[in-house]
Amino acid sequence: MRAHVIGRWLAVASLVLLTGCATSIATRAPDGRLDVRLPAEGTDGYVLLKVVSTRPISLLNPKWQQITLVSAQGIRHEVPDLTPMAIGVFGGSSVPTESLHFGRLPPGEYEFASAGSIGPGPGLLIALITSDHASLDKQVPRFKVEAGRLANLGTVVFSPSTGDKEPAQIVLLGGARGTAESMRALRDDSRSVPAMQPGGGWLQMPADEAQAIARARGLVSMLSPIGSRNGARMVAGSHLGEIVERVAPGRWTSEPLDTLARVSFVSCWKDATCVAGSEFGRYAVKRRGGSWEARQLSSEHGQVASIQDLPEGRALLVVTDRLKGARILVQDQLGNDEAAPKELSAGIQDLDEAKLPALLLDHQDALLMARNVPGFRRETLITRVDKQSLQVTTTREKFWVSNWQVLPDGAIAVTRMNGMTTYFTSSNDGGKTWVSTERTVPIGTYWRDQTRALGIQPTPGFSTVSNQVTQTTDGGKTWAPLGQPFRSADFAARIVYADDQEILAEDGKRVFSSLDAGKTWTPRFPRESANSGPVVAAPRSQPGL
Repeated sequence: MRAHVIGRWLAVASLVLLTGCATSIATRAPDGRLDVRLPAEGTDGYVLLKVVSTRPISLLNPKWQQITLVSAQGIRHEVPDLTPMAIGVFGGSSVPTESLHFGRLPPGEYEFASAGSIGPGPGLLIALITSDHASLDKQVPRFKVEAGRLANLGTVVFSPSTGDKEPAQIVLLGGARGTAESMRALRDDSRSVPAMQPGGGWLQMPADEAQAIARARGLVSMLSPIGSRNGARMVAGSHLGEIVERVAPGRWTSEPLDTLARVSFVSCWKDATCVAGSEFGRYAVKRRGGSWEARQLSSEHGQVASIQDLPEGRALLVVTDRLKGARILVQDQLGNDEAAPKELSAGIQDLDEAKLPALLLDHQDALLMARNVPGFRRETLITRVDKQSLQVTTTREKFWVSNWQVLPDGAIAVTRMNGMTTYFTSSNDGGKTWVSTERTVPIGTYWRDQTRALGIQPTPGFSTVSNQVTQTTDGGKTWAPLGQPFRSADFAARIVYADDQEILAEDGKRVFSSLDAGKTWTPRFPRESANSGPVVAAPRSQPGL
């Protein structure tokens, strides 16, 4: 293991010191959009590629930041990622893991050498130590760049190892669907994209792109929050336009949208209308008995993170933007995208606090957003939108929200953090007021009701985490182990659902299921390994060790 780490460090150091950079033709403007400018003269060509990682590359790096190419003359070129770096990498299911690479290259043939990411940290040494590197040599075909033309290579799906001795997998989507997705990503993120004549591209391509897409979708494993209201259909979105639904314990169905973009939010309402949110103001609606209809908010460029139904056919939307934060919008008629939606002010005066990532919760009476303010004081801004009056209130609470959910009786259960310890807080009036207790609970506790709950007690190892499920039947006063612990890679797991028949847990890389009260665990996502048998149980620590 030590030799592996040193080898990776040397590989990344060589990448930084010896690799030249493809000439940049796109810069990030102050409004957050890309400004694409092609040179008036020159003999170079252009290359475009979207890379979708089906889960975070590692603990500190969610996506690949640069792709290294080698020309037929042996000259190395680096094509950097144009997308902004994510905030909050540690295991969240909403962390962006996609990258977009667009640059200028001399004409000729090229092959892929590697993908890399320089880790966060002060100074070059720390950055190199926390970096990631993967060889792409001979894993994808060679391609050609022609002078003055665009080699649109489409979409490459990279599925990192899950940590159970499974190698990383690569699926190339270089046909009509894959190339349309990379161009859509560039156009959606740019003010404008100059016309470029196609030319060059892959020298050898698999014939059946539909089969490749099906295989790639089988590798997705980062699900958006499962369900929203208690008792609602358990639906979730993921990469490559994938929507999944749990139809029975241990059984899921899939219904992909006509897109290869990530679905970041899915919900189904009481009238059987289903809605799905995506990036750049895009969303989809499915009415009872109908099919999915693609929509886009004409004035928005952020991620549609939530869509909630309101009386009289109106809709409440939350759009998250890196520069503007989470914004609350009201649409008079769902699907009427030509009319600009009305924005509701959250009343947050500090612009930096308004841009903080928001943790959303859908209650039958209100939409709630929690913004944890960085610092040792452990404060959170909780914004409440009343669904009847559309009145918006924001309060500052003296804790962080680690996790929250709506219970069957309508109460809200919160796992709050003060210092480095997590406690139980609740609300019985839809988030208007909060009652905090000194009962300690595991991080990410899942409450079945106000007395029964499950949590995870993690034990970090060198490269894996042992996750022991614990349960309480007295409202969190006492906790006891349930079943056998299971291993996860990099991230500690958390319980996302539990009933009398099944427990679901996720660790940011996989979704696990237990049908026997935690005695054995089976990975459900990614689906390619879903039938590989139970997860090996981690040995339980002995008392006194």
